[in-house]
Amino acid sequence: MQKRIHTGEKPHKCRFCDKYFMKQSACTNHERIHKGVRRYKRRYCDKYFTDQSSCTGHERIHTGEKPYKCRFCDKCFAQKGNCVGHERIHTGEKPYKCRFCDKCFTVQSGCTRNCTLHERIHTGEKPFKCKFCDKYFTQKGNCTLHERIHTGEKPYKCRFCDKYLTVQSSCTLHERIHRGEKPYKCRFCDKYLTQQINCISHERIHTGEKPYKCRFCGKYFSQQRACSIHERIHTGEKPYKCKFCDKYFKEQSDRTKHERIHTGEKPYKCRFCDKYFSQQSSRIMHERIHTGEKPYKCRFCDKCFTKRSGCTRACSIHERIHTGEKPCKCKFCDKYFKEQSECTIHERIHTGERPYKCRFCDKNFSQQSSRIMHERIHKGEKPYKCRYCDKCFTQNGHCIKHERIHTEERPYK
Repeated sequence: MQKRIHTGEKPHKCRFCDKYFMKQSACTNHERIHKGVRRYKRRYCDKYFTDQSSCTGHERIHTGEKPYKCRFCDKCFAQKGNCVGHERIHTGEKPYKCRFCDKCFTVQSGCTRNCTLHERIHTGEKPFKCKFCDKYFTQKGNCTLHERIHTGEKPYKCRFCDKYLTVQSSCTLHERIHRGEKPYKCRFCDKYLTQQINCISHERIHTGEKPYKCRFCGKYFSQQRACSIHERIHTGEKPYKCKFCDKYFKEQSDRTKHERIHTGEKPYKCRFCDKYFSQQSSRIMHERIHTGEKPYKCRFCDKCFTKRSGCTRACSIHERIHTGEKPCKCKFCDKYFKEQSECTIHERIHTGERPYKCRFCDKNFSQQSSRIMHERIHKGEKPYKCRYCDKCFTQNGHCIKHERIHTEERPYK
């Protein structure tokens, strides 16, 4: 058996498919999948298994038993194979070599970083098909997770709140928010992070490393996910559909934010007042009003801002005043604008689009701010008060003009 690990010999062939095995017992257990034989039932639930060892291993989930202890540290495991694989981290042993390249692995199969799964990159094999659609996967676990998109199943519940998650690892990471746990420290600064992958991505800010290249334009990214999302600009792919309307999105997070428009959900509360927000970034921006923090400084003057980009009062937008840059061009004429929102509003002159409808009458507006000001007429709201008398106004601009009567200021020659 030990010799076959090195030679790769698999003399036992399944009678029902073309799969080969090193051990006869492994082949027999595999054939039970084809025959549908599940002889071993758990003592704690109604699940059945094809072999005794799988049944025993599963029961340890219920009992919490971890009888196998690492020889080099205090970590314990429910299964011997997992313990052996873990000990190779300490010894550096990687006995399983890929048949197609020189990469070696600590485990032949049974985990996300094993030799068998790696070889499927070379062969293109995707043996696991979704029960609900035609998508195929290289790993059974990935297929199971994908199927939960169809079923809506979220089997993992947070121990600290009522949130359910589709993946155990996501549940573990979510619980760290409650505990305030951040176990991963940056090697270059004092920042701590909840996830290893986030720590690696953060360290690339210090190193400047951008290992992921766009297939279409050659742009480089520090994160694989950022590269994949960017490539959707080229392909036009928008795989995430809103549950409430027919709108599609390039990112899952964008869809989640959009759906809150329909649901009215605002899960993020300001630490300093009772205001709630639909986005975490909006809450952080708002809290800077309370703290007075303005971390982004203009490169050309001493003006500071609460936000780097993404809004009209951002640092990057302000810097365009100095540079004269107007990167956003109207689709219908040759006019250019400093920011996309200005360009979008301008294009509505050409299209006649007025997407913002008054809640109290049938009037429509091309800008959100115009609708808000109009609705104040219906509500009788006049939030802007003159500093010199008791007169109030619906718009700040009208209030400023009125105050010049008192100050006798004439700014326009």
